[in-house]
Amino acid sequence: DNHDIISLKLYQLTVERTPEEEKRDREVFLPVVDNLKLPGMEAPLEPMSGLALFLIVFFSLVALVFAIVIGIILYNKWQEQNRKHFY
Repeated sequence: DNHDIISLKLYQLTVERTPEEEKRDREVFLPVVDNLKLPGMEAPLEPMSGLALFLIVFFSLVALVFAIVIGIILYNKWQEQNRKHFY
């Protein structure tokens, strides 16, 4: 597998620094990356308008009712074919 390393944060625990060294080496401890855009971090999508949401729900319900009616018709046809015939 290939992996991309975006950033590393390293600490050296055994070194004691003077305040002047802390100021000078601040970039080592607090790296800054300007204009960093991570994959998958797009701007959030705008919410749907009321009309769009209504149309999606309406047509979903119409499709559901249509599927139920087709299912009932097919079930009745299947029952008619499986009924025992006494001639």
